[in-house]
Amino acid sequence: MSESNEPAGGTIGIVLIGDELLSGSVEDLNSAYIIRSFSAVGYSVGEVRIIPDDRERIAETLREISPRFEYVITSGGIGPTHDDVTLEAVASAFNVDLIEDATMAAFLENHYGERMNGSLRRMARVPSGADVGLNDGQVTWPLIRFRNLFVLPGLPRALRDKVDRIIATLEPMGGFATAELFLSAYESDYVDWLNSFIERHTEVSVGSYPYWGNPEYRTRITVRSRDGNAVRRALDELTSYVDEKGWLVRSNTDGIPAG
Repeated sequence: MSESNEPAGGTIGIVLIGDELLSGSVEDLNSAYIIRSFSAVGYSVGEVRIIPDDRERIAETLREISPRFEYVITSGGIGPTHDDVTLEAVASAFNVDLIEDATMAAFLENHYGERMNGSLRRMARVPSGADVGLNDGQVTWPLIRFRNLFVLPGLPRALRDKVDRIIATLEPMGGFATAELFLSAYESDYVDWLNSFIERHTEVSVGSYPYWGNPEYRTRITVRSRDGNAVRRALDELTSYVDEKGWLVRSNTDGIPAG
């Protein structure tokens, strides 16, 4: 099998940056929004990492993760305070200078007016070669992209605005078809059969999830793929098996497009 140095198309890596996330003082509200938004247009999230506000650690992570995904989304560490070092880390990771971007500086001066100071002006410093997006008259804050990295803020409201703007620029990959079965069985009742089933249906992603104390069902099996026909084939075999065993409580096929 030949290997390629090209990142896998339609894939996303997520890097959440912040000591506050690792200490538990702030709850992560961003990764779920990013995952749902990109999944809706057919992009698959391959990894989520949470790392501290450490310049070297951020740079190391981005050097390692960037080549593996079509796009990488970072969240956090791009404000005016001492621990906002993400953009410095991006520059360090890819061995480019950190420069003051004229477009960003003009935006900040217009945004802050008389409140503008040296600390706020730090936010105009971006890695050389970065794209600072001001392509929408209604944009409230620039969108910074460096190569395949989108560098986003940690504040959930601001991040969601930027994620929505990124999604609007992407070519949809085709949505995922999904289905799920709810069973009265325990995972241990079917795990061997499910493992063999997965080997036969490599074109779909299969998940099995136990639910303790649920009065309706004990486990849920999910099937997911960009290929709706593959999901239908897998679901037919799954349904036949669990129905014969008397385990099927109910199914949900709303996620399979008609056709």
